[in-house]
Amino acid sequence: MELYNDNISQIQKFLQETPGKLSFTMNIWTSPSAKAFLAIITHYINKNWKLQNILVDFIQIFGSHSGENIKDAFVTGLQNLSIQNKVIFLFLFLLLI
Repeated sequence: MELYNDNISQIQKFLQETPGKLSFTMNIWTSPSAKAFLAIITHYINKNWKLQNILVDFIQIFGSHSGENIKDAFVTGLQNLSIQNKVIFLFLFLLLI
């Protein structure tokens, strides 16, 4: 957890200071043990015009894969990093295993 906390604060600071907006994709899937997970990935162009990707959060979702539950998990992930004002685009990929 200490490693996570150190890295997440670095990622938070970096994303907050990244100029412009960020695009996001999310992947949702259900494990064989029936646990649902949401991965939030951000995409941005760096100062050298190279596409960059960062895994922002990995969240267990409880209940159905409804739009409301997905939105709540996404917003929580952005609020945890204080980057909700950086959103420009969102794409959702749903995979049921």
